Amino acid sequence: MARLIPLMDGKKRDAQVSAEYPKKPPATKMVDATGKPAHMERVIRGTDATNYDALAKTHGSAEAIAKALVDGDPEIPLPFVGRALGDATRVYVRPNGTVLTAARLIQVVRGPDGNEKSRAEFVDVEANVGEDSAPIVWTGRLVPVEEAVRKFVFTRALQMRHVNGLTFEFLQDMAKTLAAEKKLLLVGTGPKGQQPLIFTTNGAPYRGFLEGRISGPTGNEAYRLILHLSNLELKAPPPKEAAPKAGDA
Repeated sequence: MARLIPLMDGKKRDAQVSAEYPKKPPATKMVDATGKPAHMERVIRGTDATNYDALAKTHGSAEAIAKALVDGDPEIPLPFVGRALGDATRVYVRPNGTVLTAARLIQVVRGPDGNEKSRAEFVDVEANVGEDSAPIVWTGRLVPVEEAVRKFVFTRALQMRHVNGLTFEFLQDMAKTLAAEKKLLLVGTGPKGQQPLIFTTNGAPYRGFLEGRISGPTGNEAYRLILHLSNLELKAPPPKEAAPKAGDA
């Protein structure tokens, strides 16, 4: 789905352009036994009355539950299992299965080892990329492609498209500049482009890298301007300390 976002060029000019995910034909296609296209359907797998906690209250020990599973099917709600779910609303429940009508959101930060480092009240982070936001800033910092692909993990890509004749030349000039440099341009938000790109409220913050491609005859080149997004930087692990040798003091 395309969306309008403001984008700045190297001359500090900005314009609203269209950003959309590049369309790729599916590599595979799922069909049913008759060759018709298959579709996904959400069905009921179980209910609160047949989950493990409910079975534990009814049968007691894990051994008793295992015997009950062998003797019958207490974990399968026969009147409901396999029925199409249809339109449904997500709700949160307490450990005892009752519906939670109000919740206190806590932001928990864990380290690479999984241990909790801190927790605090959850604060909404507003999006800073959108039709009414400040333009994405051309920082002027160019990164060689070889360096970027070894330092960052690119998880998403948006294709910048013109919405009229003026923005065609606007984006084409940007693509020509980057194609000539054969490098990626670091972009961001904020006065100097040092802030990350956040496309939705509480969405992941991304680093942005613009790539420009040009093809066709001189003077009538077709352009492609791609915004690569990364939210993960690759870092080498710290060197391990050498084990002390026998006899060292």
